[in-house]
Amino acid sequence: MSNDPWIALAAILEQAKHGDYSHVSQLRKWIVDPSCDPTLVSACLGLTADAGLDTDLDFLAELILEGPTYLRIEACLAAQWSGVLWLIPFMVEAWRTFARRADRAAVEANLTNLLDPIENEPEFFDSGLNEVDYKAAVDSRLSELQNAYGSDRCSISGGMPVDMNKQVWVMRKSLVPSGTDEWIDWSNFLIWRRKFEVYSGVDCSSFYGKNGEFQPLNAAAVLDRYMASPLHFEVGKRYFFGNLVP
Repeated sequence: MSNDPWIALAAILEQAKHGDYSHVSQLRKWIVDPSCDPTLVSACLGLTADAGLDTDLDFLAELILEGPTYLRIEACLAAQWSGVLWLIPFMVEAWRTFARRADRAAVEANLTNLLDPIENEPEFFDSGLNEVDYKAAVDSRLSELQNAYGSDRCSISGGMPVDMNKQVWVMRKSLVPSGTDEWIDWSNFLIWRRKFEVYSGVDCSSFYGKNGEFQPLNAAAVLDRYMASPLHFEVGKRYFFGNLVP
């Protein structure tokens, strides 16, 4: 493995694309190195969340509880990307110990993206609940999900297990204008796009222009091509470039 972290990251990414996740653990040394480029750290955390094995998610849990504040916040975001239910109590514990409102708000946003159904008003962001009641509300929602789906290893997003092909249908439906010529980039679309790209391996870079402007016609074309020949995904499981992450 190269000593250049960016080259090593690229190599680990390529191996993961082919279903070999055994090298993801090597990213940890750069994640915890305070001298590393923050962009590199974020990329390593993202790949750990997307393609990490159970031991890699254990590392995320440890980081959420014991890392420096900036890494704990980043690790909570990574936990959101992984979607696994059993990481959520660690996120709540981090939320409880943060002193700054901005840090708590960041974790609340992660929890909302995981636990709140997209069609409902957010229950877990800026709720006004005290620590005891907030934790109780999250625990209650977790119990509902675990009882409904039978495992805390289930991967969720928007308050339900990830059903990628259903999500693609919702993404495509959201691109159809209703009574106006304006295309609306839903707030959830960035989350959906990332999850779709990670699960399927489909290149979604054309969804946005060079200056970050949304390109709905390009997005619709990519989704239509995928829907013509969709991959098979088991609901609630994690996938990386079409391969199951065990």
